[in-house]
Amino acid sequence: MASVIAELRVSGPGAILTEKALQALPEAEIRIQYQGTSEQAGIVVRGCDFDEFEAEVQSDPSIDTCERVADFSDVRVYNITAGATQTLISELLATKGIQILEATSPAGDSNWRLRVRSPSRDSLSEFIAECRETDVSVQLATLYSETSPPDEVDFQCPAMETLTDDQYDALESACEMGYFQVPRGVSLSQLSQEFGIGSQAMSERLRRGVNTLIEAHLRRDAAEANE
Repeated sequence: MASVIAELRVSGPGAILTEKALQALPEAEIRIQYQGTSEQAGIVVRGCDFDEFEAEVQSDPSIDTCERVADFSDVRVYNITAGATQTLISELLATKGIQILEATSPAGDSNWRLRVRSPSRDSLSEFIAECRETDVSVQLATLYSETSPPDEVDFQCPAMETLTDDQYDALESACEMGYFQVPRGVSLSQLSQEFGIGSQAMSERLRRGVNTLIEAHLRRDAAEANE
């Protein structure tokens, strides 16, 4: 099973700085430069008043210690240690075998934007579900297979996270092989042979996948209509 790349936006308990410092300093641009342990990280800060940033961090309950290690005219680098917060996002990711590739908080955004590599779609779905159980806000912005990244990755389809790995692979192959075209580019029997299963099992897998996507979109539309 190919690993997947996802881009997420996270904030709330377990996402350091998002509930105080980043909200107080919306102009700040922060990037995690390296991560030693789940509790420790090096961050690069620019675009804000550094004295104000340090003052905000001192009173931010999500941070235990903050040590300045480099000071340039427009950039400062700090080593930080997380405080006694709920389970950290980085810890949840580690338990699922998900690797952080990039972590930034752009100016004007009090969220962390994470680019991660997950060993499977199921691992990513489990991570998202656990985040929401602990009141961490998480939004899936982009999701694609590491072996076949899209030409344009600036798309949003939160419903995709509800699919299982088998459903996703079945729908992806069906689409690529022309199963949904009129006329069909491949028969159900030919498609099922690609997965080594019977036609009936393949048909059920496709129907469940399509039904999952439709239900997820309908629930999202209903939620947006009630806002």
